[in-house]
Amino acid sequence: MNGSTNDSPHPWRVVSSEMLVADRWIRVRADECVDEHDRRIAPFYVLEYGDWVSVLAVDTEGQAILVEEYRHGAGIVAQGTIGGGVEPAEEPRRAAERELREETGYEAREIIDLGATWANFGNHTNRVHHFLARDCVLVSEQSLDESESIAVRLLPVADAGARLEQSYHQLTWYKAQAWLAGQPPDSP
Repeated sequence: MNGSTNDSPHPWRVVSSEMLVADRWIRVRADECVDEHDRRIAPFYVLEYGDWVSVLAVDTEGQAILVEEYRHGAGIVAQGTIGGGVEPAEEPRRAAERELREETGYEAREIIDLGATWANFGNHTNRVHHFLARDCVLVSEQSLDESESIAVRLLPVADAGARLEQSYHQLTWYKAQAWLAGQPPDSP
Protein backbone atom coordinates (compact mmCIF):
# COMPACT_ATOMS: atom_id res chain seq x y z
CA MET A 1 0.00 0.00 0.00
CA ASN A 2 1.20 3.52 -0.73
CA GLY A 3 -0.80 5.15 2.05
CA SER A 4 -3.35 6.80 -0.25
CA THR A 5 -7.08 6.54 0.26
CA ASN A 6 -10.06 6.97 -1.98
CA ASP A 7 -11.19 10.05 -0.04
CA SER A 8 -10.79 13.40 -1.74
CA PRO A 9 -8.22 15.77 -0.27
CA HIS A 10 -9.46 18.71 1.79
CA PRO A 11 -8.34 22.35 1.70
CA TRP A 12 -5.63 23.41 4.09
CA ARG A 13 -6.44 25.63 7.03
CA VAL A 14 -4.48 28.89 7.14
CA VAL A 15 -3.23 29.47 10.69
CA SER A 16 -1.37 32.71 9.95
CA SER A 17 -0.33 34.80 7.00
CA GLU A 18 2.38 37.44 6.60
CA MET A 19 2.62 39.82 3.64
CA LEU A 20 6.29 39.92 2.59
CA VAL A 21 6.13 42.11 -0.53
CA ALA A 22 3.35 44.36 -1.79
CA ASP A 23 3.69 46.72 -4.74
CA ARG A 24 1.79 47.50 -7.93
CA TRP A 25 3.05 44.36 -9.68
CA ILE A 26 2.90 41.60 -7.09
CA ARG A 27 2.07 40.69 -3.55
CA VAL A 28 3.94 37.80 -1.92
CA ARG A 29 2.72 36.29 1.30
CA ALA A 30 3.98 33.49 3.54
CA ASP A 31 1.19 31.32 4.93
CA GLU A 32 1.39 28.88 7.80
CA CYS A 33 -1.04 26.08 6.98
CA VAL A 34 -2.28 22.84 8.52
CA ASP A 35 -3.50 20.06 6.27
CA GLU A 36 -6.29 17.54 6.91
CA HIS A 37 -3.85 15.26 8.77
CA ASP A 38 -2.74 18.09 11.09
CA ARG A 39 0.63 18.41 9.36
CA ARG A 40 2.15 21.89 9.44
CA ILE A 41 3.12 23.40 6.06
CA ALA A 42 5.11 26.57 6.55
CA PRO A 43 6.13 28.78 5.09
CA PHE A 44 4.01 28.31 1.98
CA TYR A 45 4.62 31.23 -0.36
CA VAL A 46 1.68 32.55 -2.36
CA LEU A 47 2.06 35.04 -5.22
CA GLU A 48 -0.94 37.35 -5.56
CA TYR A 49 -0.89 38.64 -9.13
CA GLY A 50 -3.68 40.36 -11.03
CA ASP A 51 -5.18 38.39 -13.92
CA TRP A 52 -3.33 38.24 -17.25
CA VAL A 53 -4.44 38.08 -20.89
CA SER A 54 -2.86 36.10 -23.71
CA VAL A 55 -3.91 36.96 -27.27
CA LEU A 56 -3.15 35.00 -30.42
CA ALA A 57 -3.61 37.64 -33.11
CA VAL A 58 -4.03 36.86 -36.81
CA ASP A 59 -3.97 39.51 -39.53
CA THR A 60 -6.23 39.70 -42.60
CA GLU A 61 -3.64 37.71 -44.60
CA GLY A 62 -3.74 34.82 -42.12
CA GLN A 63 -0.36 35.60 -40.53
CA ALA A 64 0.14 35.23 -36.79
CA ILE A 65 1.20 38.45 -35.10
CA LEU A 66 3.71 37.61 -32.39
CA VAL A 67 5.79 39.81 -30.14
CA GLU A 68 9.46 39.30 -29.43
CA GLU A 69 10.98 40.67 -26.25
CA TYR A 70 13.51 40.01 -23.55
CA ARG A 71 12.17 37.85 -20.67
CA HIS A 72 14.34 38.50 -17.63
CA GLY A 73 13.17 35.53 -15.52
CA ALA A 74 14.52 33.11 -18.13
CA GLY A 75 17.21 35.50 -19.40
CA ILE A 76 16.15 35.03 -23.03
CA VAL A 77 14.68 36.93 -25.95
CA ALA A 78 11.57 35.01 -26.94
CA GLN A 79 8.55 35.21 -29.21
CA GLY A 80 5.15 35.07 -27.63
CA THR A 81 1.51 35.93 -27.87
CA ILE A 82 0.39 39.45 -27.11
CA GLY A 83 -0.42 39.89 -23.47
CA GLY A 84 -0.16 41.61 -20.18
CA GLY A 85 -1.95 42.40 -16.98
CA VAL A 86 -5.64 43.11 -16.57
CA GLU A 87 -5.96 46.46 -14.80
CA PRO A 88 -8.15 46.68 -11.66
CA ALA A 89 -11.85 46.91 -12.68
CA GLU A 90 -10.93 46.22 -16.35
CA GLU A 91 -12.74 43.48 -18.25
CA PRO A 92 -10.35 40.84 -19.67
CA ARG A 93 -11.65 41.38 -23.24
CA ARG A 94 -10.91 45.09 -22.93
CA ALA A 95 -7.42 44.29 -21.62
CA ALA A 96 -6.87 42.01 -24.64
CA GLU A 97 -7.89 44.81 -27.03
CA ARG A 98 -5.70 47.32 -25.20
CA GLU A 99 -2.62 45.06 -25.09
CA LEU A 100 -3.00 44.19 -28.79
CA ARG A 101 -3.02 47.84 -29.79
CA GLU A 102 -0.30 48.95 -27.34
CA GLU A 103 2.16 46.14 -28.15
CA THR A 104 1.59 45.90 -31.90
CA GLY A 105 -0.46 48.83 -33.23
CA TYR A 106 -3.07 46.36 -34.53
CA GLU A 107 -6.82 46.21 -33.91
CA ALA A 108 -8.98 43.13 -34.44
CA ARG A 109 -12.29 43.00 -36.26
CA GLU A 110 -13.23 40.05 -34.05
CA ILE A 111 -12.04 38.90 -30.63
CA ILE A 112 -13.01 35.41 -29.49
CA ASP A 113 -12.94 34.49 -25.82
CA LEU A 114 -11.18 31.10 -25.52
CA GLY A 115 -11.74 30.79 -21.78
CA ALA A 116 -9.53 31.20 -18.75
CA THR A 117 -7.10 28.93 -16.94
CA TRP A 118 -5.14 29.26 -13.71
CA ALA A 119 -1.70 30.75 -14.30
CA ASN A 120 -0.16 28.33 -11.78
CA PHE A 121 -2.66 27.16 -9.18
CA GLY A 122 0.07 25.70 -7.03
CA ASN A 123 1.05 29.10 -5.67
CA HIS A 124 -0.44 31.89 -7.86
CA THR A 125 -3.86 33.45 -7.25
CA ASN A 126 -4.46 34.68 -10.82
CA ARG A 127 -5.96 33.40 -14.02
CA VAL A 128 -4.91 33.78 -17.66
CA HIS A 129 -7.70 34.80 -20.04
CA HIS A 130 -7.06 33.44 -23.54
CA PHE A 131 -8.28 35.21 -26.70
CA LEU A 132 -8.09 34.83 -30.46
CA ALA A 133 -8.01 38.16 -32.32
CA ARG A 134 -8.98 37.71 -35.97
CA ASP A 135 -8.75 39.94 -39.02
CA CYS A 136 -6.29 42.30 -37.39
CA VAL A 137 -5.28 45.46 -39.21
CA LEU A 138 -2.46 47.87 -38.44
CA VAL A 139 -3.98 51.16 -37.25
CA SER A 140 -1.20 52.92 -35.34
CA GLU A 141 2.33 52.80 -34.02
CA GLN A 142 3.09 50.79 -30.90
CA SER A 143 2.38 52.53 -27.60
CA LEU A 144 4.86 50.83 -25.30
CA ASP A 145 5.50 51.36 -21.62
CA GLU A 146 8.77 53.10 -20.77
CA SER A 147 10.47 49.80 -19.87
CA GLU A 148 9.22 47.81 -22.90
CA SER A 149 11.13 47.00 -26.07
CA ILE A 150 8.96 44.81 -28.30
CA ALA A 151 9.49 43.71 -31.91
CA VAL A 152 6.43 42.60 -33.89
CA ARG A 153 6.89 39.43 -35.94
CA LEU A 154 4.52 38.04 -38.60
CA LEU A 155 4.67 34.37 -39.51
CA PRO A 156 2.35 31.62 -40.71
CA VAL A 157 -0.12 30.59 -38.01
CA ALA A 158 0.88 26.94 -38.45
CA ASP A 159 4.46 27.83 -37.50
CA ALA A 160 3.54 29.96 -34.48
CA GLY A 161 2.98 27.12 -32.01
CA ALA A 162 6.54 25.86 -32.39
CA ARG A 163 7.92 29.37 -31.72
CA LEU A 164 6.11 29.83 -28.40
CA GLU A 165 8.23 28.90 -25.38
CA GLN A 166 5.88 30.05 -22.58
CA SER A 167 3.35 27.39 -21.56
CA TYR A 168 0.29 29.61 -21.43
CA HIS A 169 1.20 31.17 -24.81
CA GLN A 170 1.23 27.65 -26.25
CA LEU A 171 -2.10 26.96 -24.57
CA THR A 172 -3.64 30.06 -26.21
CA TRP A 173 -2.38 28.86 -29.60
CA TYR A 174 -3.74 25.37 -28.92
CA LYS A 175 -7.14 26.64 -27.76
CA ALA A 176 -7.44 28.72 -30.96
CA GLN A 177 -6.83 25.80 -33.34
CA ALA A 178 -10.48 24.74 -33.79
CA TRP A 179 -11.49 28.34 -34.56
CA LEU A 180 -8.60 28.72 -37.00
CA ALA A 181 -9.63 25.51 -38.76
CA GLY A 182 -13.15 26.87 -39.19
CA GLN A 183 -14.63 24.42 -36.71
CA PRO A 184 -15.41 26.39 -33.54
CA PRO A 185 -16.05 24.13 -30.56
CA ASP A 186 -19.61 23.68 -29.30
CA SER A 187 -20.65 26.06 -26.56
CA PRO A 188 -20.69 24.52 -23.09
